[in-house]
Amino acid sequence: MTCLKALKTIFSFFIVILAVQLYSNTAASVINTAPALTVTSKKADVYVAGYANDGKYNYVPTYWKNGKPTYLTDGKQQGKATGIVVVGNDVYVSGEVYNERHSVAVYWKNGITVNLTDGNRKASATGLAFVGKDIYVSGYEAGKNASYVAMYWKNGVAIRLSDGTHHEPTNAVAVSGGDVYVAGFEQDMHNLRSSVAKYWKNGKAVILSPRDKEAFASGIAVVGNDVYVAGQQTGKFSYTVKYWKNGKEINLSDDGGLGGCSRAIIVSGNDVYVTGAEKGDDYNLVPKYWKNGKGITLSSEKRTRNGYAEAIAVLGSDVYIAGEESSAKCEIAKYWKNGKAVYLSDGIHNAAAYAITVAR
Repeated sequence: MTCLKALKTIFSFFIVILAVQLYSNTAASVINTAPALTVTSKKADVYVAGYANDGKYNYVPTYWKNGKPTYLTDGKQQGKATGIVVVGNDVYVSGEVYNERHSVAVYWKNGITVNLTDGNRKASATGLAFVGKDIYVSGYEAGKNASYVAMYWKNGVAIRLSDGTHHEPTNAVAVSGGDVYVAGFEQDMHNLRSSVAKYWKNGKAVILSPRDKEAFASGIAVVGNDVYVAGQQTGKFSYTVKYWKNGKEINLSDDGGLGGCSRAIIVSGNDVYVTGAEKGDDYNLVPKYWKNGKGITLSSEKRTRNGYAEAIAVLGSDVYIAGEESSAKCEIAKYWKNGKAVYLSDGIHNAAAYAITVAR
C-alpha cells in the first residue's frame, strides 16, 4: 500500500466529511482561534503541531520546536496533533489518538496525555486556547445515532453544544473577556448537501450562512466586540473562500472560480489573515493565504496532488504559516516564513502540520 493510500485508510473521516472534497482538518492561541497566534517579540521559537513518522511508525502525533520533533506517543498508538499553545515553559497540544476501536479526544501537557473522552465513541479534539489558568479544547464526539455532537472541554470538563440531532463537528475555539466561542457547522443527517456555517457563543448558536447553500466554518478570532469566522460556501461551481465579520460575509475567492477552502483566521492590528487553499489551473488545491482580501500563493512543490495552508502566526512583520503539500511520494509537513518553506519531514514518509505558534 502506498503512503498516500495508507493516509486515506487511517485518517478516513466520517462519511459526511468525505462528501466534502475541499474540507478537512483544522486546528492554537491564547485568546484566538486554535491554530493562530499574534505576538510582538522579535525573537521567538517556532512550534508546529501535526503528525509524522518516528522512524518506526507512521502517523505519530508530533510537535516540532524549531524543526526538532517531539513524538507524543510511543508510535504504536497512532493519531494526530491539531492545536498548540505555549505558556511559559509549558507546551499544550490538542489532538486525537486511536485505540483498538475509535479515536479518543486528548490533549498533552509537556508530553503527558490527558484523555478527554473514554474511547467508547469516536471523538477528536480540534483546537485549544489557554486563558489565565484555564484550558479550553474544542472538539466533538459521536452520538448514539453516529452524528457528531459539538462540544468543548474546560479544564477537562465536557460542555456539549448540540444534542446529536444533526451532525455538528467543531473546528476551533476562542476565548475573550470570559466568553467562549466555538466554530463549526451543522449538517442534516438525511441530506449531506445541507450544511450551515455557525459558531456558538457561551453555548448559544449563531448561524452564519443561508440553509439553501452548503457552508462550513473552520476558524474563529475575537477582537473586542468583533467576531471573525473563516469558512467556505458553495458558489456557482464550487466552494468560495470567505470570512464573516459580525455576521457580514466577505468573499476572498471568486464566486465563479474553480474552488477553494479555508482553515484559520487571525486578526493582527488592522490586518485580517485567512489561511486555506485554492484550486490552480491543474485543479489541484494550492496552499494560500489572504491578507486583507489579497491572496498570496505559498506552493513550493511541483505538486501531483493537493496542498493546504493550515494555520498562521504573525510576529511583527513576519508571517509564519504551517501546512502540507503532496509530492509524488507522500504528504510533506512544512511551514513558511514570509513565503519561504521550512521543511519538517523527510519527504519519504507521510507528515502534516495543522497548527503553529511562536513563543518568546
